[in-house]
Amino acid sequence: MKFRPGQYVLVILFTLGILTYPSCAPTELDADLAIIHVNVIPMNDERVLESQTVLIRDGIIYRTGPSDRIHVADDVPVIEGDGRYLIPGLAEMHAHVPSPPEEFPDEESRQNFEQWLEDVLFLYVAAGNTTARSMIGHPNHLQIREQLEAGEIIGPRLWTSGPGLHGGNLQKAERAREVPFEQKEAGYDFMKLLWGVERDVYEALYEAAEEADFWPAGHVPEEVGLERALETGYLSIDHLDGYMEFLVDDDATDLPEGHLFGFGLVDYIDETKIPGAARMTREAGVWVVPTQMLFDGVWGVETLEELTARPELRYISNDMLENWKEATTEYRENIDHTYERAERYREIRMMLIKALHDEGAGILLGADAPQWWNVPGFSIHRELKTYVEAGLTPYEALRTGTVNVARFLEIEDRAGTIEEGKYADLILLDGNPLEDISNVQNIYGVFLRGKWLSAEERQEGLNRIAERNGE
Repeated sequence: MKFRPGQYVLVILFTLGILTYPSCAPTELDADLAIIHVNVIPMNDERVLESQTVLIRDGIIYRTGPSDRIHVADDVPVIEGDGRYLIPGLAEMHAHVPSPPEEFPDEESRQNFEQWLEDVLFLYVAAGNTTARSMIGHPNHLQIREQLEAGEIIGPRLWTSGPGLHGGNLQKAERAREVPFEQKEAGYDFMKLLWGVERDVYEALYEAAEEADFWPAGHVPEEVGLERALETGYLSIDHLDGYMEFLVDDDATDLPEGHLFGFGLVDYIDETKIPGAARMTREAGVWVVPTQMLFDGVWGVETLEELTARPELRYISNDMLENWKEATTEYRENIDHTYERAERYREIRMMLIKALHDEGAGILLGADAPQWWNVPGFSIHRELKTYVEAGLTPYEALRTGTVNVARFLEIEDRAGTIEEGKYADLILLDGNPLEDISNVQNIYGVFLRGKWLSAEERQEGLNRIAERNGE
């Protein structure tokens, strides 16, 4: 066969697939829902994919690609992205789900609890928290987890600890050897460790955890200490608990007592020990959940008037707000709080966060809500800002609540990024968070399990919560 002039070029182009019809023609696809003309931040790399279409089917991202190449079937509901930004849903990795009392005194109390529970779960989602790790579990949470997965109630995907373990309910080694097996059998995801656990009891718990392959997370009892906690493979150390004690100057004497989370140790810290703490954490493979917003509230540099002015507090009852004010005032008095010491305390914690990140230790996004001054969901927006203040880029900060969470939960094949085959848990933002992390709070809508919570539905839900709380 002879080729006429010019045919050689065509042959090469067809061979490379550049002119093949199937790759050029728009494809008409069916789906449950389509997001079109949206800028996708996939989080598998620091980039923005402009003017994309994302198709959702059965709660899963079914297909993604340029909007001018994907033609959506006429009967598919369409969400117009209109140049907005789509990111994976965020996680609150130190969440609290309300637990019921053993017995309600009356019907009104029961109804109030159920409403508060519903509000907390909705607040997480409305703020873009499509995943939550509950840090003090309750048998009721196992049922809630099932209801969430079935779509019977609105709320994030839930991982939960068993009931908290502390010096009051874990006093003997014999009991410690039973707990991991009991909580695993009950269906919890991990154990939550609090304070006051003696060293021999902890060692028995660790041995049983190893046998059961069911691990603790949370606080570091003073009797255990950071180094032993890292050696024994915590799932995560939350609040950076134990780090301040580790950083105390080796020559320091007359240390104050009762220094919860190390605030009283700010005058005794040796900063040169920070890199070593970060290296030990990375080598141990233990994750950290800083919950910096908890400390910025209670231990922080803001006055009560500044804390009270936070706009998201309209979603908290007046009674709860008054409790937070009284508790913060009392606590600051008890720890000899001054704003100068608070600044120093914050500075040390921010150096720790940056060192942990630079060393390659795993950081997980968590603010500890609803606790003092932390409104469910909304405190995560503030938490992300603190990571950027510590020196992470916005992209690196976002990874703590997306990619890192999927790695930690061992669901990288299903979550963490915007890719085909992943959960359709997504946030549609009015601005680019890679340019300004504050844009995570400019939420246009949320996708949870592939269902669309529109701007109108989201705002209506938030307004109802504010009205119930007396706004």
